[in-house]
Amino acid sequence: MSRGVAFGDVDNDGDTDILVINNNGPARLLINNIGHRKHWLGLRMIGEKINRDMLGTRVGVFRPGAPTLWRRVHTDGSYASANDPRVLVGLDDCSEVTKVRAQWVSGRVEEWIRPPVDTYVTLPEGSGTLVKPPRK
Repeated sequence: MSRGVAFGDVDNDGDTDILVINNNGPARLLINNIGHRKHWLGLRMIGEKINRDMLGTRVGVFRPGAPTLWRRVHTDGSYASANDPRVLVGLDDCSEVTKVRAQWVSGRVEEWIRPPVDTYVTLPEGSGTLVKPPRK
């Protein structure tokens, strides 16, 4: 009997893997090995004053000639489980990102220009170009 499930990119290859937690039995790790058919971008958003994942931060990924993809940093999920806090964004056939915008929980808004794709990037609060200062 399974009691929880957590989602994340365990092998850092740009696709989501699954960990199933079983009651009175071993956990089962399901590795997604379907292959790299499309582009992706992984983001770890960490705080300025503390080196922690900034849960609640809203992230926009801007692509040339395509709609902006919006995600939120979160770990909530299944019973007794927490998901990978990194933001994983599928880019389809788009091989570039023009910018990433973070709307931090403090109210500060920052942008990073042309981050690399098909990899994970750590974006600390305070390291981007300020678009809007934090709330007072």
